[in-house]
Amino acid sequence: MAASTEEESLQSNSMSEKSSLSFEKQEDSEGRRMVLFRKVMKKCLDKIMAAGSQEKFANCFTAMREKNPAEFRNITEQLMEHLQNNIEKEIDLMIKQEDLVHFFNELDHIVAASNKEDSQPAWRPSGDPEKDVIDHVMQVKLAYKEQLKHILQQVESENEKLKEEVLPKRDKLLESERRINEKTNSLREAAEYCIENNSAVLHDQSVLLST
Repeated sequence: MAASTEEESLQSNSMSEKSSLSFEKQEDSEGRRMVLFRKVMKKCLDKIMAAGSQEKFANCFTAMREKNPAEFRNITEQLMEHLQNNIEKEIDLMIKQEDLVHFFNELDHIVAASNKEDSQPAWRPSGDPEKDVIDHVMQVKLAYKEQLKHILQQVESENEKLKEEVLPKRDKLLESERRINEKTNSLREAAEYCIENNSAVLHDQSVLLST
């Protein structure tokens, strides 16, 4: 039993070294986050496989193992190997279907860009509720102020457009009024002239009739 345990330990160490080299190669091709994700999945898988050790199978199926220890060991090893292969295939399929390599790399780019753009530390509560509320209210008021400025600019722009449209019409109305006044004055003068001339003619005719 001790020899079997030592053999399993050596196999485990060898597999661990191979996995480490494999992860290093994957980091170059898939990125750091994807490698970390695979390591987490590997640890979960190792815990699952640890639950199916030879000792635990032997404790659960003692009578079967005693009848044919070699065959029992062969069957349990095949069972665990088949289980491990299926789980690994499911993990790889999930990574491929969800395109996790692409999304993890995009996440790296977003984090890197965020660190470059904003070097200021993120806001944290100071512990004084009144001060924290004032800070938030001030931000709301500043945003509202900017909104009002934008509305004011729109109103002023519309007023300028209306002014440009109204002024020419106003000038045109004033010119029309001036012309009407000129014509009215001309007509008044003509009427007065006619009245005066008609009065003189009537006076002359009355004088002639009287003689």
